[in-house]
Amino acid sequence: MEALGKEDNGSAIVAKEVSKTYDKKVEALKSVNMEMRKGEVFTILGPNGAGKTTFLRILCTQLMPTSGDAFILGDSVVNNPKAVRHNIAMVPQDAMAYSNFTPWDYAYTFCLLRGMDKPTAKRKAEEALRAMLMWDHRKRPSQTMSGGEKRRSLIAATIASDAPVLMLDEPTSGLDAIGRRNVWSTLRERAAQGKTIILTTHMMDEAEMVSDRLAIINKGELVTVGTTNDIKKMVPFKYRVIAPEEAIDRSRYSEVTTIGDRAVVYLESDQEALEMVGEMLKKGLHAEASPVTLEDAFVRLVGEDIG
Repeated sequence: MEALGKEDNGSAIVAKEVSKTYDKKVEALKSVNMEMRKGEVFTILGPNGAGKTTFLRILCTQLMPTSGDAFILGDSVVNNPKAVRHNIAMVPQDAMAYSNFTPWDYAYTFCLLRGMDKPTAKRKAEEALRAMLMWDHRKRPSQTMSGGEKRRSLIAATIASDAPVLMLDEPTSGLDAIGRRNVWSTLRERAAQGKTIILTTHMMDEAEMVSDRLAIINKGELVTVGTTNDIKKMVPFKYRVIAPEEAIDRSRYSEVTTIGDRAVVYLESDQEALEMVGEMLKKGLHAEASPVTLEDAFVRLVGEDIG
């Protein structure tokens, strides 16, 4: 497969027919075609074991595809991985913080390793640590920090790299709500500065909150790509009501999902949803109405519960 070249066509990453088979029988990825644009946050969403991490490892040259190729700013991950590595930085899902390293050690040293001079490395490290709310903890050894603090220090080091393409595999795993929103805000800010952000997640609220576009992968295959609204429109209903399962007359509704002792009823209009909530309230029962969510669309598209 020929390289795409260095022309600026608005694409940061182009994957062409990327496949990965383990032990000649386990197909982790099946001919995935995907394009990520410069300056966007692109989320790869899927159940556990869908192939998200495998795809990201191929993009960052940690893993060779069985067939196909991907191009990062025009450079092939197969034929020119050294050039690819110059333009990327990554936080792996299973990254561990060394016990005696401090957040400053990670951010500053990573910048030096990428070829920055000392003044620039110090400036970038401070900017990233402040963005991740880790500046006040910059001198603490990792062994004294919580799991979430360790995770944020590793993310800070990646951001400090100033690489044009940043890849984060399950970046907010283990973070509390405040930490997660801080990461989301930082990623959005970096995208606004022209960085391309690719992250994997199986958390619907994260994908919905931070993404410009997202892809859904299931069992190694690309299911769909689009904005959150594009994907929600794939559900043939606009609203849902959550109510006690025993109170629902299923014969009245075309689609009902049961979650334990609760039912999720899908409806076509807000008026239907409000009427149903009113009926529940008259019976002294609790019910909630809302527009359909990304999770509703996800479960419908992959045909299974989130792992």
